[in-house]
Order: sequence, then structure tokens, then C-alpha cells
Amino acid sequence: MADTRDPDAFADEDPRKSISAAPSFEEYLKQRDGGASSAEIAAPAAAAPAAAAPAAAAGGGGGDITSTLQSLEGPGQVWGDLGIAAGFEENDLKGYEMFSKFYDALQSTGVAAELGAGPYTVFAPTDPAMESYELLRGPITADIIKMHIVPGQIASADVPSASLKALDGTDLVYRYAVRKHFVNDAIIGEKTFGPYSDYPIDVACSNGVIHSVGLCFGFY
Repeated sequence: MADTRDPDAFADEDPRKSISAAPSFEEYLKQRDGGASSAEIAAPAAAAPAAAAPAAAAGGGGGDITSTLQSLEGPGQVWGDLGIAAGFEENDLKGYEMFSKFYDALQSTGVAAELGAGPYTVFAPTDPAMESYELLRGPITADIIKMHIVPGQIASADVPSASLKALDGTDLVYRYAVRKHFVNDAIIGEKTFGPYSDYPIDVACSNGVIHSVGLCFGFY
């Protein structure tokens, strides 16, 4: 049986059979928390340009990849049900995930020293993603770090059609499912719940571009 949940937009000759574009649940929550009108919620395409440029909100700054990762601010995370005991609402901001562990691993494995003028495309895991990998899979090696780096500058919009051979020789796998773009099971351009910043993508650097991910490649 076909999965009819959360379908893609579809135009049929009979308008009654057409399916209009609709925001994802995460997008709906952001529109709701941001005070979007019902008309805006019904027309997510009009709101898409603001959400499609997270690099500006992330504060790219034009430094090289390594220095940018050192201070790059990741997605904003809410307290959720854990906030009640601490005196916060579930939707209050708990903090922002950062990329210090990936930055440190770039240095400690020597991969940072191998990166030249580029350009490169880096799929940078957040600190919690790195912690999960170390806890469940083991140490972060140079090959694991290189698996997150692809030669060439690839914008997020070009990922579906790009060659994704990483520095360690791995052919990264792209797929599109449930209206989301995945590379090696990590969502590219992942949305967060609440009105806070999403996972930054298209962060411009002097020697490439950074797309953040919430899962380390090679985890599965």
C-alpha cells in the first residue's frame, strides 16, 4: 500500500484530485510561534526565501572552514518536557548546539592541516552528534572526519545532483524522503521545533562551504 502521509504537492487535471503544498510540522510550528497568519501558513512557498538562507543568521563571516567552525552557532534547542522541573516552558530556548568537537577533531587528527585553498564542502556534525558517535561507535578517526569533507563547493540546492565522493574515498549516498534531503542518513537543512534557528547550511567560507548535520556519517 502506498504511503499517503505527508505527500508531495501534485497538480492534476481535475483540481479536486490535486494536492497543494503544505508546510512540514516543524515549519508550521515556526510560523505559528512567529505569529504567521493563516494565509501565510497556507502559502509556505512565499515564506521559503527567509528560511532558505540560514548562513546569514549563522554568521559565516568569510573566514576559512576551520576558523568558521570554531565559532559557528548551530541550531537552537528548546527545553521540551525537561524544562518544567527547571522552571522553563517547553518551548523556551535551552541553548545552541555548536561545532567545537568537530573543530577539535579536525585539529587533533591532522585533517585541518591537509586542507588547502579548496574549495571544499563540509558536512559538519554538531557537538551532540559527535558525542553520540563516540559513545556508541568509538573514537573519531581521521577517516571519519574526511568522510564529512567533499572536494568542490556544493550549495545545498545542488546536493541532490552532485558527485559526493568524500576525502576518505567514500561515495556518500543522497536520498530524498518524507520531503527531506538526506546524505548518509543525515538531514541537510534540518528544521528545529520552535522559533529558533535551524541547522545552518550554505555557510560561506573562503575555501568552501559548510552544511551542518545532526548525525555523524558512518554511524549506521
